[in-house]
Amino acid sequence: MDSPHNRWSFQHISEILNTVPISNTSGQVNVLPRADTNLDDVSFAAADGSTTSLKRHLDQTFCDSICVIHDGAIVYERYFNGMHQETPHLLMSVTKSVTAAALGIAIGRGLLSINDLVTKIAPEFSGTSLEGASIRHLIDMSAGTEFVEDYELYKFPDSDLPLIEYERQSGYRPLDGRIAIGALKHFHTYPLARSHGEVFDYRSPLTNVVARILEIVNGLPFNDVVSRDVWTPLGMEHSANIFVDPVGFTIADGAMSCTTRDLARFGLAYLNDGFVNGKNIIPKQWVLDTYEADDEASRLYAKSWEGSQFEKSSGSKWFAYHNAFWIIDRAAQFSGLGIFGQSIWIDRPSRTVIARFSTHPEASMQTVGDEELRGFAAIAQSLN
Repeated sequence: MDSPHNRWSFQHISEILNTVPISNTSGQVNVLPRADTNLDDVSFAAADGSTTSLKRHLDQTFCDSICVIHDGAIVYERYFNGMHQETPHLLMSVTKSVTAAALGIAIGRGLLSINDLVTKIAPEFSGTSLEGASIRHLIDMSAGTEFVEDYELYKFPDSDLPLIEYERQSGYRPLDGRIAIGALKHFHTYPLARSHGEVFDYRSPLTNVVARILEIVNGLPFNDVVSRDVWTPLGMEHSANIFVDPVGFTIADGAMSCTTRDLARFGLAYLNDGFVNGKNIIPKQWVLDTYEADDEASRLYAKSWEGSQFEKSSGSKWFAYHNAFWIIDRAAQFSGLGIFGQSIWIDRPSRTVIARFSTHPEASMQTVGDEELRGFAAIAQSLN
């Protein structure tokens, strides 16, 4: 994850770590039409207050690839840093959005309910900080579990801080001689900080518990659940992969890699209310619930540290974090986001989807991230 090494590693995860495949087992690809449009000169405000163009912005913000879909067709696609159409790239936390889609599908099939207690489905978490927590508390990150996810802590890579130790146990960092217990056992060490449902607080390990629950209700490893329920019916063009922790559990909070165009296909499914070629794959009600969010999700987000920080940096107030998506403008604009600059951005009014992979030199670069979002909005405006 350290710069400049991530410029190479994010495209070569399967060569570094143990991964398992996420595949389209049918072989039937959802072919996207093309309507090529030169967007290089689209202009918007850069981080320093000057005016930049999309071409200059992509050159200067460590972009590895971008794919823009408008009205169901690819209109703009660019690759950098040795990447090409068939190259898988690490999604980081956009993996959470894929996990949420698999959760919505399982709920739609009646395998579980969003309000089921975690310990009812997964008794292995009895006696932990998840006692009394629901699936909703997990996917919306409002469970009361104590865990600090502050990327400033990356300045202390040799420490035993919970974030750093979690990343060792989940595979992001070497174990360095520590006993391998894996991400789920490490979760058992987190105490309870507050009542469930009190506030939104972004903590990646909660999404791994969602993946474990999906394994239990489906009777399959998580990667096979995603292959069967997401990758195959969405007609993905290339196989994806996801790395596993030292004891073999798939890390659903940020360990998936896929191609840029397939990430764009995923976003297009959400733009189309879960439909692909006339068939409802991700339940429509789940997709609507995601981008419409609700007042409770907004209330929890408004109380959060993330809500205040994003508003302070960007000058605009986002609506919520809901079903593993950031709801920027309720019912209109929402995004899956990952550290180091990963995005799947969906704008419903303009019918635009933008998939972007990057390798920023730091995990969180808010001014660069804000510039990227302004660029996405400028692209959508130019196409509308």
